[in-house]
Amino acid sequence: MTDQGKDLSELRRHTFGNSVDRYVLKKLVQKIFKKCRCRKIRGRESHATDENSEPKTSASRICPGHERALDIHKTVHDLDVREEGISTLMCYLELHPYEWVENLQPVYATCKLQCYGGPAQLQAVAKKCPPVAVAIAKQKMEGETFSYRSSVEFDIIELSDSMGWDSGPVKRELRLLQWNLQPGGASKTGVMVEFSDLTFHFRSPGDLTEDEMDGVIDFLHHRVVKQEKTELFQLDLLHSSLKSAAHRNYWMCCDEANMAKSDKLRGFIEDYFENDKSVEMRMSEAEENSLEDSTSRDLGQLVLDIRQFINLYGHEHSLNGRVIARVFHGIASPCFPSLTWGRVRRFWRCHLGVDFNSILKIATKELIGLR
Repeated sequence: MTDQGKDLSELRRHTFGNSVDRYVLKKLVQKIFKKCRCRKIRGRESHATDENSEPKTSASRICPGHERALDIHKTVHDLDVREEGISTLMCYLELHPYEWVENLQPVYATCKLQCYGGPAQLQAVAKKCPPVAVAIAKQKMEGETFSYRSSVEFDIIELSDSMGWDSGPVKRELRLLQWNLQPGGASKTGVMVEFSDLTFHFRSPGDLTEDEMDGVIDFLHHRVVKQEKTELFQLDLLHSSLKSAAHRNYWMCCDEANMAKSDKLRGFIEDYFENDKSVEMRMSEAEENSLEDSTSRDLGQLVLDIRQFINLYGHEHSLNGRVIARVFHGIASPCFPSLTWGRVRRFWRCHLGVDFNSILKIATKELIGLR
């Protein structure tokens, strides 16, 4: 059989499935660097005075950093990015010289406290446990009433940060509410404490200026784009190199090794690992060639399918260019799983032969034209 390159298209799907658009990165950055009141509390100058200043390290910022948590399930579906992809982006921020983020172990951030003794017991617990008292006070300020309630539910990370405490000691104190410790042993108090909702757990400053926020987004976007281009180039280069050293058919193989092809493959491997500049030059040449190839194709059917897809699903789903490109290439995402969308055989994997980024650009253009 002759090579058809179908395995190459399948492998590319893994790279495109990990890519993230700039506007998604902006949403993630806004979630991570939630605004705080440190500058106002410390009586420093407003953000406007620092607009033209250099970004600060964690040691020189006014804000020392706050303990934050993002619900993993909610964040994954809000951004339509896999959990491991978000973790990777947060690692990029942690390893940056400006130390924008300090990643911590994932934790359960929602605390539900239930008193089987009724509202009176809840009030008694609040009197001896400051975190519970603060949680009740915050909810009362929002209009909640606790006259007949025997339970309270709150975000323990947000509560701890508002009190200036670490969440670890607060959790330990809440757990101890379940037990009555006495010299003779421990007995249950009738209070049940449950923790739920696993979260991304980290520490980040909340006084970043607008320029600093844009710098964070630019940094992440550059890393994502560079990673995608590098992976695609390495995959294409490996495919073409192995193809050049392989026999066209299995019956053409012989008992003796073909030293000419072996030397050619060895030369490629040495050049690949020892000459970085050569790799970068070939990457730029490959980008130019792929652009020429994509513009020379007849994309009329692709445009027609994009318009039909938008008309059918644009009202019930939040569509963008990457979503449409993923469906046309059969790439699953948290909000568009293959188990569901694979049943839409009219569009799922219908344009594997067209460059992914070409579909993305055309689909984005069609969506903008409808707004």
